[in-house]
Amino acid sequence: MDVFSESEVLIGSKEPLTRSMFLMHRAGDRMGLEKSIISDIVDPQQLVVLRLPVKFWGKIFVVWGCISLHNNARGPYKGGIRLSPDVSLWETVELSRLMTLKTAISDIEFGGGKSGIRLNIDDAYGLLGKKERDTEFEKALGMAICEEFAGQARKYLDDLIYVPAPDMGTGPDEMACIFNQTLNPASVTGKPEGIHGWLPGRKESTGYGCFRSTLRLMQDILNISPSDSTVALQGFGNVGSHVALYLAEKGAKIVAVTDYYGGAYDKKGLHIHGLDRYVKENGTVKGFTSEEITQEQLLSLDVDVLIPAAVENVIRKDNAHTVRAAGIVEAANAPIAYDAMDILEDKGTKILPDIVANSGGVIASMEEYSRSLSAIKIEKKDVLKVIDDKINNSLDAVFTESEKTGKSFSEVAVHFALRRVYDAMKKRWHI
Repeated sequence: MDVFSESEVLIGSKEPLTRSMFLMHRAGDRMGLEKSIISDIVDPQQLVVLRLPVKFWGKIFVVWGCISLHNNARGPYKGGIRLSPDVSLWETVELSRLMTLKTAISDIEFGGGKSGIRLNIDDAYGLLGKKERDTEFEKALGMAICEEFAGQARKYLDDLIYVPAPDMGTGPDEMACIFNQTLNPASVTGKPEGIHGWLPGRKESTGYGCFRSTLRLMQDILNISPSDSTVALQGFGNVGSHVALYLAEKGAKIVAVTDYYGGAYDKKGLHIHGLDRYVKENGTVKGFTSEEITQEQLLSLDVDVLIPAAVENVIRKDNAHTVRAAGIVEAANAPIAYDAMDILEDKGTKILPDIVANSGGVIASMEEYSRSLSAIKIEKKDVLKVIDDKINNSLDAVFTESEKTGKSFSEVAVHFALRRVYDAMKKRWHI
């Protein structure tokens, strides 16, 4: 892994080592695969860099983005569109790789893809002469960017080569913009309610899947009931808020929640429905309680379950030793860096990996994609049942294999996923 891959040589920089790369190489070695074949599975199949000149408020605002089409051996490239100031090519590649693993372990007929668009909103405020923060302005700019993105990516979208969905910084409205370009309801998932091909339950699907994964961790691994559990949650966006609401209904005591702006803490348990209303009105959890908490403080709380539901690499080598939770459910993509995994596992921390725990969204996307041209609408309860069944099947297999081999849940999940991807590549392309 010290040698530059062909993609790295072409790009001119070495991809930072990630947990998925590390575990995929390890799984490939155990399978007896040649190094070149492992690299073929690890590396993306296509990278597209986009310059997006956006016409907005009478001016041209230029942003840059990229699409990583990682692997389509098992189905169309699938993955969200991220709109963020710190997007990078290698981050986008890693997220597309995680989606390949996620769709494979869930045994659904998608591959992995991802789009990243680098938007520094302060630059937009400066160019257009705005002084005060304006959420409607930011929303309109995001919509214009996604419309330009859809126009430039039409050949991938029209032919269902790549099927995007919401991610950080985007949501159902942005997906409607893309649908307006393609006029094909199967070309994008996560569409808003009432739009042709929308899916009941899609909005809460990722959070619901994380909730079901958390219940399995509590009951099967930690041997506690939800009503006797304490939980700390990092992130209260679409995923985190739904995880919290579902857990609260089961009686779990959520003692702390943080977001980008601050945190709320109550050792007796937060009133989650009240917090949800507060965030909808104020845009942050900050100020909900008199006692505040920082991100780092939350990560070190002595709780049963820690749920990082925000961004990547929040638990790293430098802070992993402070984590005291008995179990971690990865609601975000790659919230634990590869160099923190051994530290946590040596401490006995039980980790449900992202490729299983937050797979509810892509499982629901498979339902939305496959039913988009149907006039028969599936009910929300049926969508959630599909998520339940798929995640339980994955966890049953992972728990059983982990107990048999002594390997971590993360290692086992990646091994299962890699084998499915390799088998499909072998049958399709005779690698």
